Amino acid sequence: MRARLVFLSLLVTLGTALTVVGCSVVGDGKVNKMNPPFGLDDTVAPSTTPSSTTTAAPTTTNPGSSTTAVQTEPVRLYFITNGQLTYVTQSIPAPAAPQLIIQALQPGPQGDLAFALRTAVPRKAEIKVSATAGVATVELPVGFFDTIAVSDQRLVIGPIVLTLTDSRGVGQVMFNEAVPRPSGEITQPGQLLTKVDFQSLLLDATAAAATTTSSVVP
Repeated sequence: MRARLVFLSLLVTLGTALTVVGCSVVGDGKVNKMNPPFGLDDTVAPSTTPSSTTTAAPTTTNPGSSTTAVQTEPVRLYFITNGQLTYVTQSIPAPAAPQLIIQALQPGPQGDLAFALRTAVPRKAEIKVSATAGVATVELPVGFFDTIAVSDQRLVIGPIVLTLTDSRGVGQVMFNEAVPRPSGEITQPGQLLTKVDFQSLLLDATAAAATTTSSVVP
């Protein structure tokens, strides 16, 4: 009988211990049942998996092409009108070298000016011009006067001389062959000519000032 009582006492003690292990006490004094397999999960630190980061390649934008403004310089080009000479102002690429000036003169007046003005300088003539110490040397091609009317031959040299002497740094002009003056006098090769030699061909100041100004870049 005594042994049975001891055995029952052990069973009661073991049951009480199991009840304590399976329950937890919260702040309000109540006993809540605790499920160890799930309750313990709250104390385990969450696993962290590094996220993959994709870096976009830098975008390269091609800058637009820039346009550089062409520097120009105004020059006076002399043309024929009613048997006399007058000028128009035209812009050509700077610096306005004598060779560029003559190349602008050869095509003749541009636009509406072509109805009132003209040139006797052959468009395709290979005229070479250089300048040194204020003197422009003009090399006319062989047979330069062959395609020019006799009435225009005294007018073809005047525009060249006046155009060059109106440009910066040129005061005198000489040719590689004999050329006529307005009076009909022949100037020998290498002889110096100036603006004064062709002033008799110029329109009066009032007419010249009334001439339309052109700004065409050849």
